[in-house]
Amino acid sequence: MNRLLRSHRLFPVLLIGLTAMLTLWLDQISRWDTHKRDLDPDKPEYVAEHITATRYDPQGKLQDRMIADRMWQYPSKPDAFFEHPELFQYQQGVMQYHVIGDSGRYNNKTRQAYFDKKVTLIKPADSKQPETRLQSSAMLVDTAKNVASSQAPSVAYQGKSEAHSIGFVYQQQLGLLNLLSKTKIIYAK
Repeated sequence: MNRLLRSHRLFPVLLIGLTAMLTLWLDQISRWDTHKRDLDPDKPEYVAEHITATRYDPQGKLQDRMIADRMWQYPSKPDAFFEHPELFQYQQGVMQYHVIGDSGRYNNKTRQAYFDKKVTLIKPADSKQPETRLQSSAMLVDTAKNVASSQAPSVAYQGKSEAHSIGFVYQQQLGLLNLLSKTKIIYAK
């Protein structure tokens, strides 16, 4: 009987001890820092190969598409970098122009693509004009405003005609190409 009384006294003490240990353990795990360790800002956070990114307008029609052999992005940086990027810009699902480059980057916040090596913008032929090509060593394409520009030496080809300039601004909505320097134009019918 004495033994039974002891075990009844021991049980509440044991229960209090186990509850205290559980409380301490729960307190410790709730204080764990669940944040990831800091990433190296000089190393890409991720790398993707053979990538295609597509954006649609509010009506569900194709708006733009970016294709690249390789893409990478650094931690906490807004720009994604590309090797051999191709950018297709559409309006109401119809392709307006196509940009091909050796390398570049795209900022998703500003929706601007910067092609920094050997780049060509191609506006397809339509019922009014033949195909137009703009070639440069560097080009900025603002996909939100549908404007392409360059400050570098550039050549524009339309049919058999060509124009050489230092820089240009192409406003797709207006169909306007503004050459920024004195130009050499070879016009051919």
